[in-house]
Amino acid sequence: MDEDFFKEEIYYRDLYYTTKGKEECAPNHSFGPTVREYFLIHIIMKGKGYFEIGNSRFNLKEGQFFIIYPNVMTYYQADEEDPWEYYWIGMQGEQLEALLEAIGFRVSHPVGNVKNFGQVKEMMQEIMAANPFDILSRLRLQGQLYLLLSLLGHDLNGTEIKQIEKINKGVEYTKRALEIIKDRYRDVDFQIGDISRELSLNDSYLTSVFHKTTNRTPHEYLIEFRVFKSREYLETTDLSIAEIAEKVGYKNPLSFTRIFKSKMEMSPRAYVKKVKTK
Repeated sequence: MDEDFFKEEIYYRDLYYTTKGKEECAPNHSFGPTVREYFLIHIIMKGKGYFEIGNSRFNLKEGQFFIIYPNVMTYYQADEEDPWEYYWIGMQGEQLEALLEAIGFRVSHPVGNVKNFGQVKEMMQEIMAANPFDILSRLRLQGQLYLLLSLLGHDLNGTEIKQIEKINKGVEYTKRALEIIKDRYRDVDFQIGDISRELSLNDSYLTSVFHKTTNRTPHEYLIEFRVFKSREYLETTDLSIAEIAEKVGYKNPLSFTRIFKSKMEMSPRAYVKKVKTK
């Protein structure tokens, strides 16, 4: 679905519509970790998944919702067997955060149950079909924002969705960095900075948490992994040194040989001779 996107207009300051959309997620489909510049409410229509904010993770399902606050890092992922489908609506406003707090939401626990799920579902379908470029439709949209918040805040004294665990974000980011390295080590143009950009993290922060978890930097791990994979090729194939170098992400065979020798204390050719004469 194409997204609308609106900046603040003179007519609306306390609370105003920004964007909307719908997502039918594939299994394990994820978004983030990243930050947004505006508030986003995701209302789950079907399926399930989890939402992470700070060191907290929440399991969520049909009939529940989560709120993304601006400038706060979040991550969310669809379930593998029953991936969720959700509507989202983005909003901003000078009084929006205070309004959310007044109806029971806070950045440390931005999730909830939709008590009047049928009514909210119908409203979201109407919102998705609205034309925000038309002034009258836009006025109706503005009114629906307030009505939506009133419905989501209707069950404040009901059962609270429990935080299922405290998570170590450093470990989580390291796991994702390792997955990226293992997936892209063959790419001769792959750089460690690509990992930071994909995870929406600062380079120095990624290096710090990666080192705390693995006792090595991402660059050191990439080199070690490439050498490890090159050993597999040397032991099991008759490929040339140049061919193996390219398969593990090196444009220059001499650079590969130098790095291999620094790690294994022998050249690739010497390594082949050693393992194949046993």
